Amino acid sequence: MRFLKKLARYILRRWHLLVIIVACTIAVTYINIYIPKLGGQVVRNILEVRDYGVLIWLVIQIIGLTGVSGALSFILRYVNGYFAQKVIYEIRNEAYESIQRQSLAFFDKIDTGQLMSRATTDTERIGRFLTFPFRMLVQTAFLLTGVITSMIMIDWELTIASFMIISLILVNFSLFGKKIRLVISRSREHFGELTSILWENISGIRVVRAFAMEDYEKEKFQRPNRAYYDAMVKAAVLRAIFLPITGLIGGFVTVIIFWLGGIRVIEGRLSIDMLYVFSSYAFMLMRPMSMLGMIWTGYQRMTAAGERVFQIIEAEPEIKDKPDAIELKDVKGHIKFENVYFGYEKDKPILKNVSFEIKPGETVALLGPTGSGKSTIIHLLMRFYDVTSGRILIDGHDIRDVKLKSLRRHIGIVSQEIFLFNKTVKENISFGRPDASMDDIIRAAKIAQAHEFIMKLPNGYDTIIGERGVNLSGGQRQRIAIARALLLNPKILILDDSTSSVDVDTEYEIQKALSALFKNRTTIVITQRISTIRNADKIIVMDNGEIVEEGNHETLIAKKGIYYRLYQTLYEAQKEVIEAVDARRRREEKMMQRRSGE
Repeated sequence: MRFLKKLARYILRRWHLLVIIVACTIAVTYINIYIPKLGGQVVRNILEVRDYGVLIWLVIQIIGLTGVSGALSFILRYVNGYFAQKVIYEIRNEAYESIQRQSLAFFDKIDTGQLMSRATTDTERIGRFLTFPFRMLVQTAFLLTGVITSMIMIDWELTIASFMIISLILVNFSLFGKKIRLVISRSREHFGELTSILWENISGIRVVRAFAMEDYEKEKFQRPNRAYYDAMVKAAVLRAIFLPITGLIGGFVTVIIFWLGGIRVIEGRLSIDMLYVFSSYAFMLMRPMSMLGMIWTGYQRMTAAGERVFQIIEAEPEIKDKPDAIELKDVKGHIKFENVYFGYEKDKPILKNVSFEIKPGETVALLGPTGSGKSTIIHLLMRFYDVTSGRILIDGHDIRDVKLKSLRRHIGIVSQEIFLFNKTVKENISFGRPDASMDDIIRAAKIAQAHEFIMKLPNGYDTIIGERGVNLSGGQRQRIAIARALLLNPKILILDDSTSSVDVDTEYEIQKALSALFKNRTTIVITQRISTIRNADKIIVMDNGEIVEEGNHETLIAKKGIYYRLYQTLYEAQKEVIEAVDARRRREEKMMQRRSGE
């Protein structure tokens, strides 16, 4: 019932369409109830009156009413289809909007496949029910009322006898519904898991191929596929057991009507034409009653799917604006972490008493082994998650006291996992600023050293780059992502290992371009590349969620501590790249000196 109350909110928004559906249903039902009465008069005319004129008039009436019924049925189906699609359109929109509002913690707890299944297949199941079974349910309600009343007026004893057997159909459906709902609910969960594995496999198909793990992935897919198959087979078995019983009960009703009704005709207590009308009404009930199984199955499917959809719609985001949140304006880029503790799970802290300060315009490099907490610092600064204790300040404002959108508008980020959309290069660069001019887009691309390769693409900035940027190299994808961040013109810039897939020459060009950009921005760089780290104003070394060293390159080298040892390791691994970059820099500096001397 809770689900029906939720669904009723969407249905009542289109109450005028519902009124049309009900009005057409009443009219069609009344016509369908009246036509058997005319049929009875035809039978009576044939057996008793035998008047051709009356017969013709009765047939004309039946044809006319059938035509009117057909026209009203067309209107009913059209309006009902429009009504159903309008309702499901709003539900699908609200489900998507809710997904967009959710914090990252929400996506940590639910698989992508489950979300896709709920937002698409499950919402579609609600629409399917509202399209046909809902209309049949409304028609059946009015039909039962009108037909039963008419049957009682003909012979109440025969009506009671008929419905004593017909009531068994309702008992049958009740038992069927209890069993099928649980099976369908489980099948939807298995389908969501199946979708999740399919999405993950397609997204990582290159990794699967590279490691020759096709057989393993097949087995992993087969487990939920088998579970879904078993659930659907069980549902088919339940339908095979319960639904034919409806037809069997209908047969018994027919026997009762002709047996008891025939006796009444022989005894003179019921006329043949009334027996014809009564049997017509009984047969008229058989179709909707036999369809109750389909309606009930559809209802159970809709309820199981709808509950999953509304779990998304009603999910409250963990991270949201306070009622009195302020707009973050005129950002200078002064960042402060004060005694920050955080853990993705309780009792498992990732960051422990982290405190540091970044002054406006400074470039800070975060360094440390995997799992040391570097990316977590970025997630907290973007307020993807909230700190467990302590606070994070930007220009003196606790970021929990400012509006999320205003916070993130001032931060440009190039993450380690580059995600590009299956759109044009231009649309990907302007993703954060859809209204950006072409000049601004080209300017950002040039700073990111992307303009040259973009112009070599088949359609330049209008080239479709494929899903996740599959048509570009790793370095090209990263330069597009850097251009996207630069176009926002943020006061705070975050580069999360953003040049890890770039060759030496390209990396040098990007570093040269960004070094000028960093002068008026607060920049946080997460990288293992020495060429990036040693030019930072400050280096923060993380280990096991704590800051173990802090200072510039020269200061930390002189300490000969963790950074010194880590630097030596990284330098040996990157020696050729570092020397090549340094050599190129020296050559350019000499050329500049010669030009200035001339």
